[in-house]
Amino acid sequence: MSVPHWRRWLAAGRGRWLGVAVGSAFTCALLLMPDPGPLPPMRFGAFDFYQTHFPRVRTSAPAVIIAIDEKSLARVGQWPWPRDTMAQLITRLAAREPAAIGVDILFAEPDRVSPDRLAEVFRARDPLVADRLAKMRPNDTLLAESIKNAPVVMGVADTDLPVTGDFPRAPSRQTGPAAPLHKFKAELRSLPELDRAASGHGFLNAEPDYGVVRRVQLAALYGDNPAPMLSLTMECLRVASGEAFFNLDSDARGLQQIRIGDVAVPTQVDGSLWVHYSPPDRDRYVSAVDVLEGRDDPPLIAQKIALLGVTGLGLVDQQITSRGERMPGIEIHAQVLENIFENSLLRRPAWAHFAEALVFALLAAVVILGVPRVPPRRSVAIPLACWTVAAASGLGAYYWNRLLFDPATLIAGINLLYGIMVSATLVAIDLERRDLAARLATEREAAARVAGELCAANRIQTRMLPDPDTVLTDEHRIEIYAHMRPAREVGGDLYDFFPLPDDRLFVLVGDVAGKGLPAAMFMAVSKALAKSSTLRETTGLEHLMSVVNTEISRDNPEDLFVTLIALIIDLNTGRLEYCNAGHEPPLLIGRDGRARILNDGGGPPICVMADFPYEIAGAACAPDDLIVLTSDGITEAMNPGGELYGRDRLQALLQSPALFASDVGAIGRELLANVQSFEAGAEPADDQTVLVVRWRGKPQSNER
Repeated sequence: MSVPHWRRWLAAGRGRWLGVAVGSAFTCALLLMPDPGPLPPMRFGAFDFYQTHFPRVRTSAPAVIIAIDEKSLARVGQWPWPRDTMAQLITRLAAREPAAIGVDILFAEPDRVSPDRLAEVFRARDPLVADRLAKMRPNDTLLAESIKNAPVVMGVADTDLPVTGDFPRAPSRQTGPAAPLHKFKAELRSLPELDRAASGHGFLNAEPDYGVVRRVQLAALYGDNPAPMLSLTMECLRVASGEAFFNLDSDARGLQQIRIGDVAVPTQVDGSLWVHYSPPDRDRYVSAVDVLEGRDDPPLIAQKIALLGVTGLGLVDQQITSRGERMPGIEIHAQVLENIFENSLLRRPAWAHFAEALVFALLAAVVILGVPRVPPRRSVAIPLACWTVAAASGLGAYYWNRLLFDPATLIAGINLLYGIMVSATLVAIDLERRDLAARLATEREAAARVAGELCAANRIQTRMLPDPDTVLTDEHRIEIYAHMRPAREVGGDLYDFFPLPDDRLFVLVGDVAGKGLPAAMFMAVSKALAKSSTLRETTGLEHLMSVVNTEISRDNPEDLFVTLIALIIDLNTGRLEYCNAGHEPPLLIGRDGRARILNDGGGPPICVMADFPYEIAGAACAPDDLIVLTSDGITEAMNPGGELYGRDRLQALLQSPALFASDVGAIGRELLANVQSFEAGAEPADDQTVLVVRWRGKPQSNER
């Protein structure tokens, strides 16, 4: 059969050239594709694994969260609170002398419960009350005054609505080319009165990666405004340090760092920061109602950045972090400040792409060179070693240097490359096997010339096997049927039986590994040595098997082996001793039709292990019990559909009451006929041997 060209094309060089092509393409993808790379979920999954199992240990507290939590809502009332209450809260916060107050709340609409708004509501119902309310100062004015008198940074959000206006923001200085900062559509701010009163303005937006907040923007652009804006955390840092502006330091690759006075914060090229998370910590929080009612500890807030936000359940979206935990956005701001103060920032430098590509190229070279050199089953050690190197590189870089190195994408590429290499190797092996099969066909043609000699060998081998009528002449306590059907002209199965002293009968069935002339020759030697050893030894079956193992192994230049089952039957009592050296176990069929598998004792096949201490086992036969011994050519007979004859089918046949009542010859012939019918013309896969032994019991006289 001709082999398709594509298979030979794939197998050329056992796939090395294809591995080089795939490895080169994957390396280029690692080099050229920006974060999150060719396989984003795998890369992010690796980074999340680091933080889940090796989180940051919190060692500083530069920020405190003033939380409008469930406790505050229960005491003050439902959200949103009146703006005069918020003004009172900010005033009380300012009295604690924080370095800055970051407000993670937007006041984009006028207060609905402001006196001036309520005056309009009550005008028709009670003009006197309406006039008194109209004379009161609006709540938004009160809040604006409290904001103006405190170092407050107001939050700014992204919006899809068309918002225009000349919004105030801190000035910046650019060192180097303009950085490719992340750009939001438009900025949504609080009421102008409140917005103008603030000391600073920072945006609140976080862009989740596949639903998880792993990075936050520290600087970004909004709409068409070319002036960059800092995040709420960075703007709080600027206000706290008293700096009027901030610096953006960039080069050809992008933004490198943000400088606020003497503080330099490294960033990614787009102005983002990988957050190094620690577990949620209640020590970061102070309840807003405690501040309002004066039950807080002022030193906890003094000279720190106070972050004011809503954390009440159901009022704020809980963000999913890299650790898989839900966390209010205000706590993420606090963690960013802790990252900066602890100098525990996670970094993914620009050269990380090159490092990952280099490591992958080296590991790919190991796979490409190593897989074709070893058997496919052993080659699995190669990708395992590559996985270990990649995983250790990523974990070590994170643990010791807080560098984000992606091993997961590398492992995925190694798996792809390994699969291709193994497939190509298997195709090459298959082609080699086909070529070998073609050569074997030629050799078979040459072997046909000696077919006549093999036929003669078949006759010689058949006549070497004992005949029950000759061996058991005038013996009525036992009946034996024996037949060996070779798969080829000659076979490797053997059987023998002969009487021993003390009214015992020795029965032997064996199967030499392999088929054909070598097996037949080894079978003849094995049978002769087994019989001579049996007649010579008198110490028992257990010692006999060791002697047989030694004798047959002595002259075995081809390292063949043979499976043997040896039985000694006491013709007077039916007591059975047997030892199985790796052979198909015999079946003991009783009158009640129940079959028992004699599978105790024994050891490995003959010639496999020298000086092995074989064990014997025993069984008791009742009169008319059957002992059926077969070679594996019976149970492993195969029909054209590839189904095996099997032991279950053999047992079902032998347990037939009608067949049990027949003589041993009929039983044996029926078994062989049933196997041949099952094969349905398929060529036998192995030699088939059947011995059926029936112990009749001890009669009153040894006569029929």
